[in-house]
Amino acid sequence: MRTSNSERTHIAIFGNTNSGKSTLLNYLTGTDTAIVSATHGTTTDPINKAMEIHGFGPVLFIDTAGINDTTDLADARIAKSLGVLEKADVFLYVLSLDDDLSFVGELKKKNKPIIYIAPKQDIAEGKDIAIKFQSLNPIPIDITTDDRYLLFDRLRQLENHEERSITNGLVKKGDTVVLVMPQDAAAPKDRLIKPQVMTIRELIDMDAICLPTSLENFENTLSALKNPPDLIITDSKVFKDVYKIKPEGVRLTSFSILFSAFKGDIDYFMESVRVLDNEVKNVLIAEVCTHPPIEEDIGTVKIPAMLRKKYPDVNIDFARGEEFSDIEKYDLVIECGSCMFNRTSVMNRVEKCKELGVPMTNYGVTIAYLQGILDKL
Repeated sequence: MRTSNSERTHIAIFGNTNSGKSTLLNYLTGTDTAIVSATHGTTTDPINKAMEIHGFGPVLFIDTAGINDTTDLADARIAKSLGVLEKADVFLYVLSLDDDLSFVGELKKKNKPIIYIAPKQDIAEGKDIAIKFQSLNPIPIDITTDDRYLLFDRLRQLENHEERSITNGLVKKGDTVVLVMPQDAAAPKDRLIKPQVMTIRELIDMDAICLPTSLENFENTLSALKNPPDLIITDSKVFKDVYKIKPEGVRLTSFSILFSAFKGDIDYFMESVRVLDNEVKNVLIAEVCTHPPIEEDIGTVKIPAMLRKKYPDVNIDFARGEEFSDIEKYDLVIECGSCMFNRTSVMNRVEKCKELGVPMTNYGVTIAYLQGILDKL
């Protein structure tokens, strides 16, 4: 399975216009991904390029417009670059002789690693850059040689780089895990949804016994086993059906709850959903992906119906993609599983909600709560 961009470490490249950001991207990836020109403002929207760095893992480089852009579209370009701050796990800052480092303050607010680059070491200007900013311990880059290993080594040394597990200690080698995976009209044709694929791959890598099944064959699957399974993982929309059938004492969770812990703050999600113990007036449902809603859609149909059954007068608004503003007016934010977002993006949303005192949860936790089985998972 190809690693999706949302599971890659996001490395954002910032710096002044014509500092050499796009040249650096092309150099690091060995491609002509970004257009390189002496013309100011060549890079408009952020440019993404995926890559695998040996000993570090899959990454996504993001080239941004110059933060000192003065062209007619400067405000729009800089706004796009600022949006990247919410996604990045690591910042590469490309230095230039005229740089006053004022933008570095914005990077430091995110508490993410900043690696400084002294570019253009193949010309005299690069030597001057390295000398001027030597206190920042920049990595010298000469594109006529192979200095990329210097940056890759620095990345491998990052203390906060961690490999995350979607099953998060629930499974050990040799365990039998039954996966209840009903496929409906919303499921991509000929494919499984991302949390299911990631879970299956992790179980295989752990040498666990992985048994995918439909809800209709769930009982037959259990009957075929000599002993009860060690864990059952289900699609959230059939929580209640699976709970009624599962053997007593067998642990049960869902793909969406596992993904909540993998991508976000599961403790905050579990705490936040309790606001539904009392009447709520305004709820925001935020769905990251942009598939057109259909009749069986969880976010636009099923969860709203469940909420209105409990509180008929509740007002429900919807947000899609990266839209996430004016959230202070809501009693609760319910986010999808965030398959298309990386963890940093989700956690930035969580922190924003915490700062504003707005409870935030997600689809799976909400469904389990409204079905009355959250405490049984």
